[in-house]
Amino acid sequence: MIYNIYFDEANKIDQPGKANSYYGAYGGSEQTMIDITQTIQRMYEELGTKSELHFREYNHDQHLKKYFEVLHYIINQDVNINILIVDNTEAHSIAEQLKLTMMELRNLFYMTDCKMKCDTCWK
Repeated sequence: MIYNIYFDEANKIDQPGKANSYYGAYGGSEQTMIDITQTIQRMYEELGTKSELHFREYNHDQHLKKYFEVLHYIINQDVNINILIVDNTEAHSIAEQLKLTMMELRNLFYMTDCKMKCDTCWK
C-alpha cells in the first residue's frame, strides 16, 4: 500500500524574532489523498478561488468560508494529522548543546512531500 505524507512549517526556527515555530503533517492512503485533492479543487472552483490556505496570510474575514469549509472537510477524512509547536528559545539552546547550526536543526524537522510503501501508516 502507498501512503502520501504532506508536511509544512510556519515561523521557521532559523528566522530571528519568532517565539514559536509550527510544523504540521497529514497523510493517508494514496487514493484518500487523491480524493481529497480533487474535492478541494472542486470546492475552490465553487468558491471562485485559486489561492492555497496560508494561515499566516489570513487577514480578512472574506476568506472565512473557504478556510472553514476546507478544514472541516479534511479533518473528517481518513487521515492522520500531527502538529508540533516548537519553542524557538529552547530549540536554539538544544542546537547549541548539539553543536548544530539553526539551519541544521531546522533540516531535522523538515521533510519534503514523500510517498512511502509500507504495511502500516505512520502515527
